[in-house]
Amino acid sequence: MKASILGIRQFLMHSLPHRKLLWLGVFLLAVGVAGCSFSLAADVTPPPGASDITISRTQIASSLQDIYPLVPPDVNNGKAIYEEKCAPCHGIYGDGDGPRAAQLPNPVPALSNPEVARQAVPARWYLIVTNGNLERFMPPFPSLSDSQRWDVVAYALSLSTSAAAIEQGAQLYQTHCVACHGVEGKGDGPQANSLSKPPTNLTDLAFGASKSGFDLYSSLVLGMPPAMPAFGEKLTDEQRWAIVAYLQSLTFTLPPEAIQNANTQATLTAPVPGEVSGTALPTPEGTPAPTSQEKPTNGKGLITGRVSNGSGGDVPASLVITLEGYDNFEQVITATTTLKSDSTFSFENIELQEGRVFVAYTEYGGTTYASDVAVATSPDTELNLPIIIYDTTTDPSVIKCDRLHLFFDLLDENTLRVVQLYIMSNTSNKTLVAEQAGQPTVRFKLPVGSSNLQFQDGVLGERYISTPDGFGDTASIRPGAGNYQVLFSFTMPYNRKLDLVQPVSIPIDAVVVLVPEGSLKVRSASLRDDGKRDAEGTIYHLYSGGNLSVGEELRITISGQPGASGFSLSGGSRESLMVGLIVFGLAFIFAGIWFYRHTRLQELEEEEEQALNAAESEEAIMDAIIALDDLYQSGGLSEEAYQARRAELKGKLKALRGKS
Repeated sequence: MKASILGIRQFLMHSLPHRKLLWLGVFLLAVGVAGCSFSLAADVTPPPGASDITISRTQIASSLQDIYPLVPPDVNNGKAIYEEKCAPCHGIYGDGDGPRAAQLPNPVPALSNPEVARQAVPARWYLIVTNGNLERFMPPFPSLSDSQRWDVVAYALSLSTSAAAIEQGAQLYQTHCVACHGVEGKGDGPQANSLSKPPTNLTDLAFGASKSGFDLYSSLVLGMPPAMPAFGEKLTDEQRWAIVAYLQSLTFTLPPEAIQNANTQATLTAPVPGEVSGTALPTPEGTPAPTSQEKPTNGKGLITGRVSNGSGGDVPASLVITLEGYDNFEQVITATTTLKSDSTFSFENIELQEGRVFVAYTEYGGTTYASDVAVATSPDTELNLPIIIYDTTTDPSVIKCDRLHLFFDLLDENTLRVVQLYIMSNTSNKTLVAEQAGQPTVRFKLPVGSSNLQFQDGVLGERYISTPDGFGDTASIRPGAGNYQVLFSFTMPYNRKLDLVQPVSIPIDAVVVLVPEGSLKVRSASLRDDGKRDAEGTIYHLYSGGNLSVGEELRITISGQPGASGFSLSGGSRESLMVGLIVFGLAFIFAGIWFYRHTRLQELEEEEEQALNAAESEEAIMDAIIALDDLYQSGGLSEEAYQARRAELKGKLKALRGKS
């Protein structure tokens, strides 16, 4: 398997249980600002050859160079935006303890934690603020302007850095860096012209936006030949991080006047350039110095695991187990071993550097099965990476659709885009595979007249293939509830109205339709009107229905004119479509949460009615009230629905007591 950022991400996301992706967000993808565990189409098994999809770190870095603010971010403005938009989840000080954090299904990253912030590339955080991180319930913020997004990113970065560290870094900069990079960091120091390569302009916003703290730290430790020497032995770990804090402040974490003050103070107190004290310079009186970070150790340890068959079958003794370890994007360890006769495996003398991420995987029946992600916490850690494999089936009836989400978007007066998200389950204990290589495992039918089919995570001719009445997915599908998701779009001809006929090729438990309020109107005998919902400032009209069998048709009439809603997924490129789908996916999340709560309330009411009809007693009503309270406390009901239902039950209880 080739080491690549997106290749690793795709492999792991497709191979691991979804709830285990939390560590990936922090340790592999370095997107610690992500606050929110839902995937649009991330848990789908990769097609054959998916592990060969390679996008190098150099390519990623090159693309990030194009994402940067046009003017220096305003940290003070970012603070106000953060307190309004981010603090409810991330906490007022960025500790991940906001009032809404407890309501999310996964922990909220602590932006104040240096181990999180040091991995953050500002341009990546900007993209997350722009597009959201739907896998972790973080919404996008389309209401913010471009400059406001950079402002809040700058403030978020400042939460992990103290003024004392920046001032200490400024003093060290004057000692070790000013001769080449200049007093203000513009690459115009007195020795700059004598170098074979011009020094980096550290105040360049494009440079600052594309570099994480770890990137800058690595440059300090290793140097940048031929001109920049290595400072790995000349500075302590604390001093290196202090310089990193100062360098980041030149573009992102402090207002210009604060940076100038730090420069002035550093110039007054800095030792003569070229002298190295080897110890941290004193910080202002009364201000605690930043905590020294210990150097990573290179202790070696043991990684073990056991392979089990989730289908109840045998585990082949000849399985080859591969172990991979990652440090901040980079694959640093690869090892292989053969499964023992007792279905266990072990890797000895593995460098368990603190924070290193490990995953083990094996191939069985043409499908890759991986362990959960494990993170080394110390050199003497013993990690256990069990792997579950499954036998295979070619029976597509094991797949059912838990929810089908539909969204309609007018591109122009003659073209309607339809977006569909299938959230499906493999109800068996076997992995669904194709009868023959290259054939689809699951087939999807499209309405007659559809065209311009596009996917979130693939293209026709690769993972997806055309069929006479739609398309097929060649991916193998592991057992599990809701872990198979496919998101795609297509266009339909439109002339003021469209009668859409969607053939049902997979049994569907529920249908949820979203329409931006003020644009299109929807009518269907199969759907009920569930009113309006607000998703990050965009009002959607919600419709729902369900229980559709294979062979049936979902008929929907869409009418209306373009341009009324101010919201569109329009765009001529695949990239613009993907951004639109991500924004649209946020609405799916809110719709999914609402649908779950709405369905759960209906189920609860039915259970209560059955209980009350069977035994109209005080005890039965009290039990119903207790169950209602529990559902409300867990966040499963809105305040309005809870109070209404509780009042109804209390009325019944009062009436029953009156009779007695």
